[in-house]
Amino acid sequence: MARRPQLVAPLHHLRKQLPLAILLTSWAVACPLGCSRSRPAAPSAEAAKQAPLQDAPASEPPPSTLPGESAAPLIALTDASESSQLRFQHKYQSGNSRFLAEAVTGALASFDFDGDGLLDIYFLNGGTLPRGTGESYSAALYQNLGDFRFREASIQSHAGDRGYGMGIAVADYNADGLPDMFINNFGSNALYRNNGDGTFTEVSQSAGLAGGDRLGAGACFLDADRDGLLDLYVANYVKDSIANNPQHTTEGLPSYPGPLDFQPDHDQFYHNVGDGRFVEQSQTAGVAGLATASMGVLASDFNDDGAPDIFVGNDVERNLLLQNDGTGKFWDAGIQAGVAFSLGARRNGNMGVDCGDYNGDGRLDLIATTFSNDTPVLYRNQGHGSYADETRLARAGIELLPHANWGVAFVDIDNDSDEDLVIANGHTDPNVGRWAFNTSWKVANTLLLNDGEGRYQDISSSCGDGLQPVESSRGLVAEDFDNDGDLDLVVLNALTTPTAIRNDSDLHSNWLQLQLIGNALGCRDATGARVELQTDTRQLVKEVHSGRGYQSSFGQRLHFGVADTQVIPHITIRWPSGQVQKLKQVAVNQQLVIQQPHNASE
Repeated sequence: MARRPQLVAPLHHLRKQLPLAILLTSWAVACPLGCSRSRPAAPSAEAAKQAPLQDAPASEPPPSTLPGESAAPLIALTDASESSQLRFQHKYQSGNSRFLAEAVTGALASFDFDGDGLLDIYFLNGGTLPRGTGESYSAALYQNLGDFRFREASIQSHAGDRGYGMGIAVADYNADGLPDMFINNFGSNALYRNNGDGTFTEVSQSAGLAGGDRLGAGACFLDADRDGLLDLYVANYVKDSIANNPQHTTEGLPSYPGPLDFQPDHDQFYHNVGDGRFVEQSQTAGVAGLATASMGVLASDFNDDGAPDIFVGNDVERNLLLQNDGTGKFWDAGIQAGVAFSLGARRNGNMGVDCGDYNGDGRLDLIATTFSNDTPVLYRNQGHGSYADETRLARAGIELLPHANWGVAFVDIDNDSDEDLVIANGHTDPNVGRWAFNTSWKVANTLLLNDGEGRYQDISSSCGDGLQPVESSRGLVAEDFDNDGDLDLVVLNALTTPTAIRNDSDLHSNWLQLQLIGNALGCRDATGARVELQTDTRQLVKEVHSGRGYQSSFGQRLHFGVADTQVIPHITIRWPSGQVQKLKQVAVNQQLVIQQPHNASE
């Protein structure tokens, strides 16, 4: 938000439309939010306070093609929000004030909390600011019932966190085979340990992760020192956003402050010492001196040296690329790597982050969403830890310049083996349409289709009604929620219910989904593992991540679209421990659980 100046076994309870899995061995335009350099003249503060919040006319999807372009292939995304029964209501309130935190809350996670083979959803919620002056609102866990239907399970699971939720990361931090949740709040953080019986226990105090009174942002688990235990990186936004909150107006209307109105906070690194406990080692890890207005974070091996690094998208600050020396000590290589700024050394209001191989060269590229008056930024991985801004060449969301963008994911929506992009849009200020002519608080979300050569086309208005709902969206997750072999979407919307988007495309392309399980040599849930897969025409690469997009967490079951390939000739898995496993002649159109072998020869 910115104002600028190990045995392979089938997944449990697969839906009947799936074949049985085989066994294998082996984040404004006129003056964007936060502008504190120049402002239009305004009436009295008292008059501004009395101005009601008004929803400006919504921005519809832009045309799907430009003159001379061919029509996009038929993709059918269905708005299944009503039938999905996802009734979660996102809330926040602060009376007549405008506090920064409420403008940026909106994360969610997807994971199989009960082990039934169906991916469930957890929504973070806001609250009342200043905290303690009014009602708090519960986060919500929705259990997947199959057939793209969900029911709330927050009460019976004891997982309804009532903190002011900002970011979430899901991982098996204690290596018991069950996914747990870390929630980065505005205030004390929460760690929900999965008990394996459909319930959770909040253990942040005993685990050493409660933290202090900070305005949190994204988070990610990673095995930084490759000892088989998942460490935790916790991003923080700005300091004293309540006590020092300025009262701004734009065109006589109350408006939100931005990150430049505050001092940026520093992030935190927690080392996993085993027995379910963490110790903060921010100083030792080399991150304590880096104070930036952090938002989305992502752990990945960006320089291909086998050790997980961390990309931190910052709001009107340079981005960080924390390069790991292999022992869990980091240094910021963002400027050298070419990801600190966008083209022209521009500092963007970065929001969400993700990585994927958009151009099919076997390297993981980076995407960062941005605030109004910036486009998303696509960084092409040139190898050897070097990146280049290829946004305009790839046309990766250039039509989104007026709008604020949040959640983002590389997704192969049509299973044709290249990475498409889905982006969640919406401004922070309900009044923005009254003073900015080319954007709105509510904006339709965007699907960018990859042409197979790393060039994108906006097909949002021609892919069914799934992207027609117009809300002020924040985080999103992309998963195969109905286990039918294609990726669906769920989007958290500010101050209303989510949008559930079912992929009903009649695809003739093939696919493969992999769930990786580590052993004693490395992380049990394989966070940080890299998979390279060879199709008939190209090499695909993906990693298992915990924490991505807009301060959210999703995609730990890896989905590969493989187009016309019938049998995968080669799959190479590099486990977090460094062990390499190879599989051959793997059939497509199935979900597989692959367990890490006990030795490299398996």
